[in-house]
Amino acid sequence: MNDVIKDDFLAGLIKKVPLESPSDDFVDKVMAGIETIPVPVVEKQPYFHWMRSSLPYLGAAMIVVLILISSDIPYLNFIGGKVYFSSFFLKIFQPFLNSMKTLLSSRFITYSLLIGVSAGFLFIIDKLFSRRFSA
Repeated sequence: MNDVIKDDFLAGLIKKVPLESPSDDFVDKVMAGIETIPVPVVEKQPYFHWMRSSLPYLGAAMIVVLILISSDIPYLNFIGGKVYFSSFFLKIFQPFLNSMKTLLSSRFITYSLLIGVSAGFLFIIDKLFSRRFSA
């Protein structure tokens, strides 16, 4: 300490100042002033939230299944390929597809359905993903 302070007057003042120690209840006062952090409460999410969160994954899984069903991959012999798809699956929906041909014979109906379905698809995708990534 004497090496740092070269002035005799300042050294004398510092030597006369008594050391201060905290009071006996200092720790208790500090601990009382510290607020306890509340434990976060885990709230249950509503069923619709879980369903909305899983819809993109369910759609992706359906697309993968559709690709596997409509392709003839050699190692997936247990899944019916194009032959099964065209001979069994399409025969079930043949009356529906025939009625849709007569309905969609007009260009105006075809274009309006094309625009409407595309806009609806984009609207649903926007609703599914906008709240998920903005939160």
